[in-house]
Amino acid sequence: MKIHLYCCAVALSTLPLVAGTAQLTPVAVSIDVPNPSWSLKIVSIHTKANKLLIVCNAQKKEGMAPSVMSKAEDSAQIPSELAKLPREIFVTGQQWSYSHGYKALTVEQLEIVLTDATEVYSASKPIQQSSFIGLAVNDAMALAKKNNFPSRVVEIDGKPQPTTMDFRPERFNFATKAGKVIRVTKG
Repeated sequence: MKIHLYCCAVALSTLPLVAGTAQLTPVAVSIDVPNPSWSLKIVSIHTKANKLLIVCNAQKKEGMAPSVMSKAEDSAQIPSELAKLPREIFVTGQQWSYSHGYKALTVEQLEIVLTDATEVYSASKPIQQSSFIGLAVNDAMALAKKNNFPSRVVEIDGKPQPTTMDFRPERFNFATKAGKVIRVTKG
């Protein structure tokens, strides 16, 4: 089943997914963007006054891109019973002059809209080097693995460990002291 809002389509899957005991349904948002360098991320989803408020952020990648209308889209899993609520879509970060089927807002305006709203979904925060500082070595390695990032220990208690010299920009390198991560580099 698809619900079209002007040029913005919000699609609902007809087959709910099961996570634990709650059934989840994917909710997708798709908007028109001025070129393919723009991406869309669902940041959070809230309920307020028996409506579903979907908060998205538009971001532009660095570099050149052809000036051709494109679609940016993202999806998120929410409890199935909430997927049927009427919805409003809000987009922050927009730098173009049109908005069909959603409202472009600043972060300050969004805070006002979300007053007294109940959050039902929040996107996970991206893993950064600082995410590992203070963790036990096993926990740091498990966190990296869970998020599909390669990792390795390059220093233990001030002593360099044997490592390969290959450069992998997505890999986390841990320096540890007393079994805890004290420094993280990438490469």
